[in-house]
Amino acid sequence: MTVAELGAHRLGAWIFNCWIVPDGGAGRPLVVDLGVPSTAARLTELLAAESLSGEPVVAATHLHVDHVAGVPSFEASAACSVCLPPKAAAYAAGEKFALPGPSEVVKIVPVMRSQKFSFAPLRELATAKVGCVQSGYVAPTANPTYLVDGEAVPGAPDWQVMVTPGHSDDSVSLWNERTRTLLSGDAVLSVGPRAWFNPETVDKPAQAETEDRLRSLRVDVLLPGHGRPVVRRDVLSTALGFRDKAPKGLHRQR
Repeated sequence: MTVAELGAHRLGAWIFNCWIVPDGGAGRPLVVDLGVPSTAARLTELLAAESLSGEPVVAATHLHVDHVAGVPSFEASAACSVCLPPKAAAYAAGEKFALPGPSEVVKIVPVMRSQKFSFAPLRELATAKVGCVQSGYVAPTANPTYLVDGEAVPGAPDWQVMVTPGHSDDSVSLWNERTRTLLSGDAVLSVGPRAWFNPETVDKPAQAETEDRLRSLRVDVLLPGHGRPVVRRDVLSTALGFRDKAPKGLHRQR
């Protein structure tokens, strides 16, 4: 299975990936990580251009602003269902969350260098106040459906929810066993041609457990939250661990 055979589309700018799968298993498009607000307008155009019918299922792999900032504007303009990680319910009830600090963010500079830079999404995200932001939790939707570990994504039954914390407390990944495709969010990134378990964490023991859990899968198509897709047999068997540094030169743009 390749990205083309899967029919997946990437929207977004620079490293901010939004993935669209034309049919999540029930005839409805699956949209994963609608992060940058301008991506919402492009999504509307893509759905029309590709004649993708059915009410989209919009799923967030976690609640960082760069993964959910486009949700409110898209929901305001199109009928859709919005699926959030299980932890979103706790955050809405007042549970505290942790955000990676600058010393963690700098660890993924090789990923930032691996995709063509654009300043535009940074301008958008600087003013977006959605999801887990410094001032607190701002729900991206007033009517969420909460994902459940081990169960199918509501409205997209080909995809199984896997709770994969470490980068954030609320991170999830979506797994399609039939096509061996992993929509990893930020649990796994890519740098150049290799997968990389995210070294940017808020909980290292949790990320170690996530790495063990995901390495048990035979993933042939990796669609990461940041970085380029990686397609080959058993992608994660050669993945860099979250404690590893990316070798020099691996981040070169392709």
